[in-house]
Amino acid sequence: MPHTGKPSGACQICKQRHVKCDETRPACLKCIGIQRICPGYTEGLDLVLRDQNQIAKAGSERRHKAHAKKKNQTHLNGSSSDSSSGFSSRSDSPTSSSDDELIIYSSIAESRDSYAHAFFVSAYVLGPRDTRTDHGFLELLPYLFDKLPFDPVLSSSLAVLCHCYFGAWHPPIRNAENFEVRQTYSKALSGLRHALKDPRHCVTDELLMSVCLLNFFEFTTSALTSRPRGDQHIDGATALVKQRGSKRMTSDLSKRLLIAVRHDMIGKALARSLPIDDAPEIWDDPSEDMPYNPATSLDFIGRDTANLLARAAEHGLPSNADSSDREIHTNIFLEAKALDARYAQWAEQVPTEWLPFSVPRELIPQEIIDAGVNGDYCHIYSHTSVCSTWDTWRVQHIRVLSLIADYEETEAKNDAVLRIQRLADDIHASLPFMLGNKVKASEMHDMDFVYPSILGQSVPASHYQSAAAYGGLTLWVPMRAILDFARYMRGDQILFTIQQFQRIGRLYDVRNTQ
Repeated sequence: MPHTGKPSGACQICKQRHVKCDETRPACLKCIGIQRICPGYTEGLDLVLRDQNQIAKAGSERRHKAHAKKKNQTHLNGSSSDSSSGFSSRSDSPTSSSDDELIIYSSIAESRDSYAHAFFVSAYVLGPRDTRTDHGFLELLPYLFDKLPFDPVLSSSLAVLCHCYFGAWHPPIRNAENFEVRQTYSKALSGLRHALKDPRHCVTDELLMSVCLLNFFEFTTSALTSRPRGDQHIDGATALVKQRGSKRMTSDLSKRLLIAVRHDMIGKALARSLPIDDAPEIWDDPSEDMPYNPATSLDFIGRDTANLLARAAEHGLPSNADSSDREIHTNIFLEAKALDARYAQWAEQVPTEWLPFSVPRELIPQEIIDAGVNGDYCHIYSHTSVCSTWDTWRVQHIRVLSLIADYEETEAKNDAVLRIQRLADDIHASLPFMLGNKVKASEMHDMDFVYPSILGQSVPASHYQSAAAYGGLTLWVPMRAILDFARYMRGDQILFTIQQFQRIGRLYDVRNTQ
């Protein structure tokens, strides 16, 4: 018998599995627990009316059966008063009553916004990760939406990212800048401009998170379209922190947002060899219990590296400098050596389970070798976020070693070059772990791919999702760094990097990857 009361709000996967859905939004915990992308929930009005056709049909059938039963009973009892009068009862006519007609309701289309939000949040926000690599903000979204009142700017900024990633992965679209993205981005910018006029709104976590989301959108579209990345949103987030003052960012949420803004500032400065704004409103910790971890400690080394690179760019190479700059160049070289030691110390102090496991070439599946392996080994990590953190360390370390090589003409230069090449080899060794044997675009939930594994162990199911979600995007910066320092790379490293750039471009339908 059809259920005609309140319809179930369960997600489609829980319905198919015949399990009780907890209906947690934006993605149910049952789907997260089995490493499936939760398809989300239908809209409220659609939920109410989704089965009205069946309900109306069932009601009509019950009324027909009740009427037939009553008619039979009347006939058996010999009642003929209605028929003898020459008139037919209204209820005898199968077409005389609207109650007996089958009512067809138009179905309400499921919301594309709901699909996009469910996809992005389940794949990129609630997906498995090592929390010791957190220096971002996406993991804070559930707290924001659960604890804080609704904010239209934050909601529209999140919608931009949701439609961007949903569009990039959805086969009929495969476009990170589709119509919904442009529409929601325009709406988010309009709301942001309006919010910035209110001094009270400028010091809220919601507005700072909104700007961070739009900055992440800039990074995504830059990677997926091979265009230069804009700076307006990271500059805007920096200005908001300075206006607010880090000392007033005392809640746990505010502290984590502060760390996220610092991280993005460092990334921008390293990529452009720019000095970092060292205003105390940004860098003074609001308290002693900041949620630092190995990834955030790497950020502090990166800040000093960015400032040193900016000084080196300002004064030029020693061979082109005046004798008056000799002392400056000596100091730059000594600071580079000190940073080199700090990077080495960081690598020695990471958690033991973060250390990469080396798989020799003879144990790597042939499908992965055919897709792309450069050298005699590949690395396996405890998680994709750990792999990404190691690659960030390698890129920053390469930048420091390149300074040492630029400023030295002795054995120290040769040693620095060899170490740069080993770091590039290790970046290449992370590709099989992140990309497996993929060579073309596929569905995110597709598990028909091969990844390297430790002998006797299987690849965790969670790795298929995290590698699909983050693998190629997190490789973009370290692969670009290898080409930026091509003067110190071997020929095979340059050729392999170009080939893998083109491969990543095919995986994500990136244009202009030549």
